[in-house]
Amino acid sequence: MNRSFTKDQPTAIRRGPRPAPGRLAAIAEAAARVFTRQGFRLSQVADVAREAGVAAGTVYLYAADKAALLDLAIRVAGGLRLPAGDGPVRADLDAVLAEALGPRLALPRMQAVAAGDPDCAATLRDIAGELYDLLAREARLILLLDRLGAEVPEISAAYGTRLRARALKDFTRAIRQLAIRGDVRTDLEPELAARAVLEMIAWMAMRRPGNSTPPAGDEALARETTIRLAEAALTPDRRPPSRIGR
Repeated sequence: MNRSFTKDQPTAIRRGPRPAPGRLAAIAEAAARVFTRQGFRLSQVADVAREAGVAAGTVYLYAADKAALLDLAIRVAGGLRLPAGDGPVRADLDAVLAEALGPRLALPRMQAVAAGDPDCAATLRDIAGELYDLLAREARLILLLDRLGAEVPEISAAYGTRLRARALKDFTRAIRQLAIRGDVRTDLEPELAARAVLEMIAWMAMRRPGNSTPPAGDEALARETTIRLAEAALTPDRRPPSRIGR
């Protein structure tokens, strides 16, 4: 655990039984919403209590401090099991991040293409679809970690430096490999092209659903539109050039 993150977090000691079944889950849900909206530094235990509809003192029956609320927020955003036990939860961010950022966030097709695997027949469409599906499925967790990465050293290291940066690097390498195959145009700088397409996919998969005025169309149409746009942006135009003045 990074001491700079935890040393100033006061721990309140509360005694007594947990008063209501399901209250831990409600507080964890509230913490996820508050931290995603406000970040870590600007969020207080009182904000989470207000979001959950309970008194601030009640929160301490379930979470030892604000760092423990962050632990719970990551668990609920990542669909992980909440801790069981009679005492208030204490933070173990290294462990919860290792679980949240585990194998289910892998991108095997993209990684195989990036590595130049000769047996991998994945296309640009396959890779774009794999990215879209992961981002759409894990949107709640990724949006939370994106919001907190600049404030919490553990998240910056585990998510920003290792996972997010590696994914961009693998996507860039995959585009280079597809260009060698002749499936991706070669007149674009691969890193810039990868970043531009990845940002478009991320907005459509994660931020579009929560936009106040999302573009019309159901999820299947949004996915297909996004993949076709990625293909249109990166696939060589093999049509014969049009004649001038035609």
